[in-house]
Amino acid sequence: MKRTRLLTAAAASALVLAGCGSAAPATSSSAVAVAQPAAVAADGSTTCEQDGKPAVASIDPGSITTNPSSWPGGSTMADIRKSKKLTVGVAGDVKLWGSRNPTTGQLEGFDIDVLKRVAQEIGPDVKIEYKVLSFADRLDRLNDRSVQLVAHTMTINCDRWFGGESTDGAYIDFSTEYYEAGQKVLVRSDSEASDIGDLANETVCAAKGSTSLASIQDRVAEPVEVDEVGECLVLFQEGEVSAITGDDTVLAGFAAQDPYAKVVGNAFSTVPYGIGITPDDTNFTRFVNAVLEEMRSDGTLDKLYDKWMAGNGTRPAVPEAVYGRSETALKDRG
Repeated sequence: MKRTRLLTAAAASALVLAGCGSAAPATSSSAVAVAQPAAVAADGSTTCEQDGKPAVASIDPGSITTNPSSWPGGSTMADIRKSKKLTVGVAGDVKLWGSRNPTTGQLEGFDIDVLKRVAQEIGPDVKIEYKVLSFADRLDRLNDRSVQLVAHTMTINCDRWFGGESTDGAYIDFSTEYYEAGQKVLVRSDSEASDIGDLANETVCAAKGSTSLASIQDRVAEPVEVDEVGECLVLFQEGEVSAITGDDTVLAGFAAQDPYAKVVGNAFSTVPYGIGITPDDTNFTRFVNAVLEEMRSDGTLDKLYDKWMAGNGTRPAVPEAVYGRSETALKDRG
């Protein structure tokens, strides 16, 4: 049986940060490619056998909007508005998506901006408490309710919706897709490798708990597993691994930090990003989807694509929302 090496290099700190930055401009309140192993398929078009819906399908906002008058009594949104605090899980070492600005010391990135907009739509006085999580901790922290949302380059898939082998039965809710990434590889600038197929006999690094790691188990001889995706870059720069695999969004951030690295090849799986939401909180899921609908319609998501990704080698179109997932199917989980 293939052995996956587990290494820890310069472990990222489990940092808890409190604060709220400026959000995206306010609006007036108003009403895929090759799938990898089935249990952890990153392809958002995969149909979930539990309900026959695509993985990227979420729950229609219905009557819930960003207007508090539309919220049911006792909703998570109402509780957050009252407490004035939204607790979220984010990356701390993924440049362009969730990382600390070395000058200001504040977290910044695409996912951070999306969360700021969600907080703003709950209430103008709501502050965000950030909890920096590893890839492997994202589902656990949503399930133990230590965070209410996770925006952490998180892949929507069936196992995470319904609980499966790759999640040890744990499940969460997801928003609609807000970004479609693709899995690629990063190699040294003088490497002759042009895609994952050229790395079959090489050491390739990926983060524990990621769909990226699962998808290379049968592609490379020696996958190297780390707790934090940023540790892959440390190992790569120290010559401990030949390549890194992950979402092109993450790899673009690594390439921006290392002039001797390059991202190569076409994406060998599509990776749909969604906001992870505490399980069985249908109304909160509807609300988050209502916020994302506003961000699509008012151009905010397009602006974030341009702000964070247009100059970094990847700039897909904003994906349309897919709905159809029913509360009934979700109630049967677990």
